[in-house]
Amino acid sequence: MLRSVFEILVPALLWTAVAWRAPRAFRSPATRALWGTVAAMALALTTRPAPVARLLEDGTGLPEVSVLIKHLLGIAAATCLLDYVFAIHGKPGTGIRSAKVRHAAAAVACGVMAVLSVFFFKHEQIGPDGIDAHYADRPVQLYLTVYYLFFFASTLLASRLFWSNRLNVPRGLLRTGVRLMAASTGTGAVYVLYRVYYIAAHTVVAHDPVTGKPVPPYDPVGELLPAAAAILLVLGLAMPPLRTVSRYVRDQHAMWRLHPLWADLVAAAPQVVFGTPAGRVRNLFALGDRSLDVAHRAFEIRDAALALRDGLPSSAPGAGAAVAAVAPGDRARAEAAWFHAALHHHTTGHPPATGMPPEPTHPGGATPQEEITWLLKVATAYRRLPT
Repeated sequence: MLRSVFEILVPALLWTAVAWRAPRAFRSPATRALWGTVAAMALALTTRPAPVARLLEDGTGLPEVSVLIKHLLGIAAATCLLDYVFAIHGKPGTGIRSAKVRHAAAAVACGVMAVLSVFFFKHEQIGPDGIDAHYADRPVQLYLTVYYLFFFASTLLASRLFWSNRLNVPRGLLRTGVRLMAASTGTGAVYVLYRVYYIAAHTVVAHDPVTGKPVPPYDPVGELLPAAAAILLVLGLAMPPLRTVSRYVRDQHAMWRLHPLWADLVAAAPQVVFGTPAGRVRNLFALGDRSLDVAHRAFEIRDAALALRDGLPSSAPGAGAAVAAVAPGDRARAEAAWFHAALHHHTTGHPPATGMPPEPTHPGGATPQEEITWLLKVATAYRRLPT
């Protein structure tokens, strides 16, 4: 079951991420490197299913060519990942910070692995099960040493850079995405350490009593860790669009909550409306960024209140002291009651039977977002007032 998840579901998840990011893949060096990382990982894991491995073996004549291709693509993915991390840091330099040095090191590692695999592996003994049952062979050990050294250094460095950069990202889903990327690359480094331990403990393998051939050991942890790293990577990539969707839903909800108060006020003062107003349900089908529309709605509510203020009768003496004594939790209801009374006076020409309530000194906010948050409270209180 675990192997099926690794071989089918995880590559499918990665190919979905590749297709989703393809339209924005070449906008900048960072997006190009990130897309290359996901594409290389998807290609690498696609070589795992037996039908694909057999197709590659039949086409090249090398029984373990699928393992070689998978590891070469793993080197490419690790290199692209470092390119992405250093691109978003914007600090190119010498040594490992130089793209030329990283690419040269990756090319050397891939060349050494290819030479070892093609010319030094015992192809007639390895067979279709790959190199898992041949950890004691010197060429296999050297091959894995080159691969794991490069992959471990790359993932560990990327994890450290992602984690150190998390506080430079705004709180919320974006910072969560950076943490998930750090966890993904950290899981990759843990996978290498585990595999080194596992290989060292399984240099001597069991042999099939009938055929006499070595039996590849089954390693469920070694299957789980790469799958976990891939899933964490895709989750980290999903945080920015999830943040956009979350903001859209939040703004649409704000538009819905503000609509009853806004509709009553702009009916009395239509001159304050920005553009052409839309119905409450129709607003739900408006796409794109709605944050500006929510801000406009808050401005229109305040402008309509200013327009209604002209001609209102004075409140009772001592009303200012009464307003000052209102508890903070009741100020939203007090402002909603004032809106209700002002609209009643505008419609009938007379104040409510209970008299015109004092205009409260609303807390509002120093920023548009704080003002919107306050008006949402007022709109909720207004909706609960008796008609």
